[in-house]
Amino acid sequence: MRFSEKVAIVTGADSGIGRATAVRFLREGATVVAVDLKHTTPWPDHVEGRLRLLDLDVADLDAARSLEEYLRGEFQQVDVLANVAGILHIAPFLQVSRADWDRVIAVNLTGVFFLSQAVARIMVEHGTPGRIVNVSSVHAVVSEPNAAPYTATKGGLEAMTRTMASELAPSGITVNCVRPGATRTKMSEPIYTPEIVSSLTAKIPLGKIAPPEWVASAIAYLASAEACYTTGACLDVDGGYAMDGSLPGTVYS
Repeated sequence: MRFSEKVAIVTGADSGIGRATAVRFLREGATVVAVDLKHTTPWPDHVEGRLRLLDLDVADLDAARSLEEYLRGEFQQVDVLANVAGILHIAPFLQVSRADWDRVIAVNLTGVFFLSQAVARIMVEHGTPGRIVNVSSVHAVVSEPNAAPYTATKGGLEAMTRTMASELAPSGITVNCVRPGATRTKMSEPIYTPEIVSSLTAKIPLGKIAPPEWVASAIAYLASAEACYTTGACLDVDGGYAMDGSLPGTVYS
């Protein structure tokens, strides 16, 4: 019950890592504002009263203002923001259109910036030692062919996390990110063909593709009081993918 009497906002909460994170916060006692474009997945009955559903496009220019107005009208304070919402557009670098680029940037980077700004403003005003946790990707540091806009946003998100952390530290607000590796979500499932899964499990030292709950555990840690002395950090949750320089199936002699 690390989040008893806490208010947590989770974006991308209808599925995948966002859903697992929202469920984790609820299970540990938080009141959760679950944000997504549209809520279609049923929630457990026992969370009624501590779950608020908010239909919001994080890429919309008015999204931050709408969220801030909602939070001010509903709560005395806000404790946690988990920026999980994200999209992936697959296309060769030479074929990415301006519209595709703009949409990925708007969701994965611009939306995170302005939603964080809106929530942090409330935290600062109320003197809340808040927690902001952003969700990056192993592909911020490891290339992902045919996903240039996505990798650009994740690299930018990590740099932005460090700057936000520096600026908000005097107010007692920590800003960190998690860097998931291969994770089974609605977004990733279409590209996880048997061939891709076989290659991934051979590459990942721990030999597994993560369920969203494993990433949610890391988000919950960084959002908790246990991580009070950690800010501007990025926690790898990738089974060792990014650190491993070995050649699968090959042994040096």
